[in-house]
Amino acid sequence: MPNVLIDYANSELSVLTLAAHHIGPLYVPNVVLDEVEQLTEGDCESFGLTVLDEPVEILLAAGEKRGALSFEDHVCLLLAKDNDWICVSNDKPLHRACDSYQ
Repeated sequence: MPNVLIDYANSELSVLTLAAHHIGPLYVPNVVLDEVEQLTEGDCESFGLTVLDEPVEILLAAGEKRGALSFEDHVCLLLAKDNDWICVSNDKPLHRACDSYQ
């Protein structure tokens, strides 16, 4: 997700606002937001994004994972899986990992 946020932060975050209002809530894990220098938590909230404090269990599980995904990608994947959310990313390994859970 960081690359999606960076893409929109560098172009037009209001697209995400439209998505949040017309499709459903958009969640940004804190570990992902920490990677995006262009945005603050306040910026996210002003555009209708909900910043999440990840449960400790998710952080611990993500820390134990290995493979092609980063820690942050594992956090996104686990949050999406546990909450039946759609994970939005430009990252191909994360796409493949999400597809394997469908």
